Amino acid sequence: MIKQIFRIFLLSFSLFSSFSFAQPSLYKETFDGLINNKIPILMTLTFDDNLIYGTLVYKKVGQAIKVVGSLENGNVLLHEFDSKTDITGIFYGTKKGDDITGFWTKPNSEKEMNFVLKKTSEIKIESSYPNVTGTYAYNFGKEGGTGNIYVNQIGKDKIVVEMQAIRGAPSYNQAIIEKTTLKLNGNQAIYENSEFGKCKLKIIFFEGGATIVYMDEAFECGFGNAATVAGNYLKFDSKVPKFDKQD
Repeated sequence: MIKQIFRIFLLSFSLFSSFSFAQPSLYKETFDGLINNKIPILMTLTFDDNLIYGTLVYKKVGQAIKVVGSLENGNVLLHEFDSKTDITGIFYGTKKGDDITGFWTKPNSEKEMNFVLKKTSEIKIESSYPNVTGTYAYNFGKEGGTGNIYVNQIGKDKIVVEMQAIRGAPSYNQAIIEKTTLKLNGNQAIYENSEFGKCKLKIIFFEGGATIVYMDEAFECGFGNAATVAGNYLKFDSKVPKFDKQD
């Protein structure tokens, strides 16, 4: 039952959310909290409309790690990444006022623990548009699926991009978008294709990562059954990537 509920929760955010971004100013909020009433954590999160990104510190360890996720209608989803782009934990729950509460779990695990976060500070920051060149990825583990985005920014408003993702067990179906050139508007790019029907995806870049979501319920991209490139990605390499398809 937990896995079924969790899959529905992931789909509602990673695949079908309608994001709007590019605010002139953003809010960075700091939260103190506990997992399972005994594991102390600190989160510093930037809220950019539906998008959330920032860092998580397990206080007993002391090392900041990246988190990327979304906030929609009060519902929160955050993926916790290690430096190798493996997703090591998932927070899902609700934000009410200054508190975020819910459950933490590991990918492909039935076990979950409650968490509570309480906001301790908030600052307003100016938005900025990073150079997006590099390689981005996520990995849910051996049976949980992987994804990669390869990006080369070739001008202020133009990128070359390639996307690949593999669904987890048991099918391991693939989702592939071959090398293509897209217009970059601030920190966003739109991919559209009508070869298999209506396909429309938005890529949103931020410092250290990217998120891909479907737009206008245009899901017919020619991917394998239940496979998708939509999701949260961590940037782990800023060099110009080597594309599978060469000019």
